[in-house]
Amino acid sequence: MTNKSSWGASIFFALLVFILMSRVVTCNHGRSCVTGLTSNCHILRIAEYLASGRVDGPRDFVYDNNTGILYTGVEDGWIKKVYVKNSKTRVENWVNTGGRPLGLAWGLNNELIVADAYKGLLNVSRDGTIRLLTNTANGLKFNLTNSADVASNGIIYFTDSSYKYSLQDAELAVLDPRPYGRFMSYDPRTRKTKVLRSDLYVPGGVVVSRPDQNSVIFCESTAFKCTRYYTRTANRGRTEIFIDNLPTYPSDIKYDRQGPNYWIALVPSNMTSYYGGALATTLDGKPIAQYSDFNATCSSATRLGDYFYCVSTIFTNILTFNWRNQNLPSRTCNSPFCSRKCN
Repeated sequence: MTNKSSWGASIFFALLVFILMSRVVTCNHGRSCVTGLTSNCHILRIAEYLASGRVDGPRDFVYDNNTGILYTGVEDGWIKKVYVKNSKTRVENWVNTGGRPLGLAWGLNNELIVADAYKGLLNVSRDGTIRLLTNTANGLKFNLTNSADVASNGIIYFTDSSYKYSLQDAELAVLDPRPYGRFMSYDPRTRKTKVLRSDLYVPGGVVVSRPDQNSVIFCESTAFKCTRYYTRTANRGRTEIFIDNLPTYPSDIKYDRQGPNYWIALVPSNMTSYYGGALATTLDGKPIAQYSDFNATCSSATRLGDYFYCVSTIFTNILTFNWRNQNLPSRTCNSPFCSRKCN
């Protein structure tokens, strides 16, 4: 990736955070916010920081249960292997996409599916071989491929935040209020790419519903919501709101089988109370809990065993803490994402 591209990516995410902070003050988007949650709003008091200075701007991560390795894509195009079970948190370069890897997901054959902002949708085999799956739909090239997930039948669902602007056009991509995002699918058997929904507002996170696999949930950042798209049964092709009235912009969504529940990573947006973190919902989209703190921010987050992990494109480490820790402050309150203060 060129220096100009790297600069553009940095500016894009910096501008995104800045605009999120300035546009929404105590949920000033004209709607009532999600409130009344069980809130852990001082997570930084017990958090640890892994791989500090060795992962520059991680956007997403996946975990290999067999090896204890966490994979994450960073600013300079590398997908890093982070040995989180190692007391010294060893970090290794694995493969470089030559672009900017954002969303990651495991494929059916243990390959890694990568949503690369510049390259498109990629397949990375276990031996590190990179293969382009798709980068165009309906004659329009992807310009900001963001997130992906894989269904049990092999279909890959993914988002392109903008077909008009790339990371090199960072300022325009963030500031333009018109919807240029798309939610799509790719079938590895037919090699066909389908646009399932268009005219979306900066779509990001994608997750296939589990355990039923009957739908896919995708989030629109600047629409403050996540939408369920049905892929099976008589409802196929229909959409409905999964959760809306979010207090700030959703960055990603992940399934947590330990709940079972979903975790929505939210970027902080309150100038007077810079809280960010992650929001937990039930499988039908009801908010149930959150982890947050002043100056905390997550672009992707979930639980893995006894630990909660959070990554952010504006930091150079991985935040983690033991969510079973009895010293983790907990209270039932209005969401600190919406309030000016969380005591």
